[in-house]
Amino acid sequence: MRARALPLTGLLLAALASAPAAAVGAAPGPSIARCALGGREPVADAFARGLAARERAYAAARPAPERAHARRAYAAGAAAWVFGMPSVLLRATVARYPTNRLAGAARLADPSTTVIVAPNHDTTYAIAHIDLRQGPLVIDAPDTRGRYSVLQLMDTFTNAFTYVGAGRERERATSALLLPPGWHGAVPAGVRVIRSPSTVVWLLGRTLVDSGRDLAAAGAVMAGYALTPLDAWRAGRRDRELVLDAFPASTTGPVTLPRGRAFLSALGAALAADPPPARDACALEALAAQGVGPGRVPPARNADALAAGARAAPAVLVRARRRIQRQSARRNGGWAALPPRTAGAYGTRYALRAMVATIGLGANRAGQAVYEAAERDADARPLDGRHRYELRFAAGARPPVRAFWSVTLYDRRLRLWPNPLGRYVLGDRSPGLPRHEPLTVRVSHAPPKRGRARWLPAPAGAFRLYLRLYEPRAAVVDGRWRPPRIVRVG
Repeated sequence: MRARALPLTGLLLAALASAPAAAVGAAPGPSIARCALGGREPVADAFARGLAARERAYAAARPAPERAHARRAYAAGAAAWVFGMPSVLLRATVARYPTNRLAGAARLADPSTTVIVAPNHDTTYAIAHIDLRQGPLVIDAPDTRGRYSVLQLMDTFTNAFTYVGAGRERERATSALLLPPGWHGAVPAGVRVIRSPSTVVWLLGRTLVDSGRDLAAAGAVMAGYALTPLDAWRAGRRDRELVLDAFPASTTGPVTLPRGRAFLSALGAALAADPPPARDACALEALAAQGVGPGRVPPARNADALAAGARAAPAVLVRARRRIQRQSARRNGGWAALPPRTAGAYGTRYALRAMVATIGLGANRAGQAVYEAAERDADARPLDGRHRYELRFAAGARPPVRAFWSVTLYDRRLRLWPNPLGRYVLGDRSPGLPRHEPLTVRVSHAPPKRGRARWLPAPAGAFRLYLRLYEPRAAVVDGRWRPPRIVRVG
């Protein structure tokens, strides 16, 4: 009997995964298969609750005979946004840059930097828009002599599928062959082979800078990278990274996503250009029932409700994120692991993937970097520069990392806040900070009476903090080490 029960259990679990949330929960859920939102995890749960309420309100304003159909289409539009927004956003971001050309700026991000959400002020950036429809590419990385300098490669769905130059790899020059999906052919000897999950790839490079005086040396390391078509590489050519003083203005403004019907059409084009993996079959089937999918545009009978759901989804996701952050702030001294430890490798966690894209597009995997984010203090009150805050690192309790750590302050839009000191970050390389004694970081709009070397200037209003830990040790990744509480002291 037990052997026969296992298949029945499997069928039941599969049915629950693909059924609308209303069928498996006490409260009515959204009229879309739950698999389209990303399974059972906190972000998807919170999003599903918010979407169900929006969906009911939308349908209530429709004539009675249309309500059931309107609810299904509205929920599908919101689910389509959650599923596809990261891909549409990534494509819109990289489209600003030349194709298959690696370029970097030998400068640190400042308040004018808007193309990257919550940019760090620790490293320079290099970017490449890779289109593998033109064939394989070879990435050459230099020996950086110990300097942190890593290339992150993300597929069209924002998964960080590999790194070049991470850890011990940067202690020697290396070459990596990046192959399109399904490519077969002869591979040069002595190169590392990387098979890309998608034809569009976002390459994002980060090179550590100790101070403004270190920019020239960092730029020299950046110039050691190359991105070359395979045939040209075999012939001895190397297309070196173009190192600029700054990225052109055409590439630095905020990316504007299409909305409503335009978003759904952009999603259809993106899915047709780079088909999703097999694991997305359940979500794609649910969306296809309402006319959303690869190469499709919203059908006339569903267009209005689909577009309304897609327009509503960002606000629903923001509310879900804030709810989770409030809960985390109470448990973790103000901090939330946002992006969470599963950032960069999302699988079918679509709502989580969308949330990360809105607050940190290009997030690393936890093994490369962990980000603790805060918009509330240890008592779950919103951070506001009119108050004074302290982060107290005990002696011997600095963040355990192999590379570096920093605390960065952003305004409510996740941009670096302009201040008279030009100080956006404090960390293990900041001058004037003790290396082994207890350390108190002070945050406020008004300058403190003493200890200004440890002060992060804040706007006279809402702000956010990010604690970055690059190449974290196991105690960070598994949660044994926790950041200091954000304590309001005035």
